Amino acid sequence: MSISIFDATKLKTFQNFKLISGVSGLDRMIHKVGILDWEFFHRIPGHFVTGEFVLTSLLFAKDHPEYIYEAVKDLINDGVSGLAVKNIYYDELPKEVVQLSNEIGFPIFIFDNSAYFEDIITEVMDRIRLVNHYELIEAKIDILLNKSLDRSTVKELALELNPRFKEQCYAVFFTKRQYHSDIELNLLLNTIKQHPLFEKESLAVRFRNGVMMIFTGERLNVKSHSSKTLSRFDLDSGHYHIGVSNMYQQISEIDKLLKESAMAHRIACIEGENVMHFDDVGVYSLLLPYHDDFWMRRFHQTIIQPLKGYDQAYHSGLYDTAIAYVEADGDIRMTAQSLFIHQNTVRYRLSKIKEILNFHEGDVPLFAQLSIAVKLDRLYGQ
Repeated sequence: MSISIFDATKLKTFQNFKLISGVSGLDRMIHKVGILDWEFFHRIPGHFVTGEFVLTSLLFAKDHPEYIYEAVKDLINDGVSGLAVKNIYYDELPKEVVQLSNEIGFPIFIFDNSAYFEDIITEVMDRIRLVNHYELIEAKIDILLNKSLDRSTVKELALELNPRFKEQCYAVFFTKRQYHSDIELNLLLNTIKQHPLFEKESLAVRFRNGVMMIFTGERLNVKSHSSKTLSRFDLDSGHYHIGVSNMYQQISEIDKLLKESAMAHRIACIEGENVMHFDDVGVYSLLLPYHDDFWMRRFHQTIIQPLKGYDQAYHSGLYDTAIAYVEADGDIRMTAQSLFIHQNTVRYRLSKIKEILNFHEGDVPLFAQLSIAVKLDRLYGQ
């Protein structure tokens, strides 16, 4: 397991590191940390391994700056991810070393006496072990989400996630609206887990690019408990997309609540909502599991493509009208207000939509078909 050099720079021991070259290689991954001091006095290639991040004082080159270039070449050949130099003997490196570092995308840092080798190694390796732990938990959640398991297996996996789980349970899954790094996500997760009101019979873990929280207890009410929880951790501020599952009475059904929270989260993203409860996803709960089905895609194409094609040819606004009509729950007055047009214009466009789609009396009502097609279009757009 590993972390990127970029994410490592967010660690406390890296706060006084100065990147002097190789900025294009900050996405290189660190698998372990090693120390270089005397090893390269006689130049021993192969001493380090791929993905190792190397710390050095350049003691071996204190009187021979020409050794530095050869040492860096050997490190690059070994597959080392990056180099950090403590400025005991050098405050800057030879120009040819900087040039090589920039050409290869091999990050080199300079740091001072405020950071000790042992502390850097400990913090980086602790972070890597934490990532390893998260990835194991994420794998178990993936199994619960994507595999068809019997109830006893589901319960067994649930108790591996947290042996203190109680029977009554629900889940919350959220992501930030804007990108945040692994380090920022870990800091947020730690803040949640260290909160004095975060119960031991609950769980908060990284999952994909967000956080999955599972709450268990007795006499829980999803609406009130989740509302207090989101407010408690400052997650109702509009900076997140949040999906909340229904309440289940047995931990052996944890796979269901995980699926519901993930689905509610996706619909929150599609609809631009901050919080979405599974109870409120409506017809999406039917469409999402099957939206990649051939017949679903065919239905979507028979409705949406003709409207977009007509708009492209005549700039008629039919597609936008269909969306506004669906969002207004079929209310012509509200549709007109949202588009800043007259109600008669809405009626004319709806009549034109019927004509283009060849709808007839006795067919499934226009609103029902447009509603499904628009929702599918949003799913395909994600």
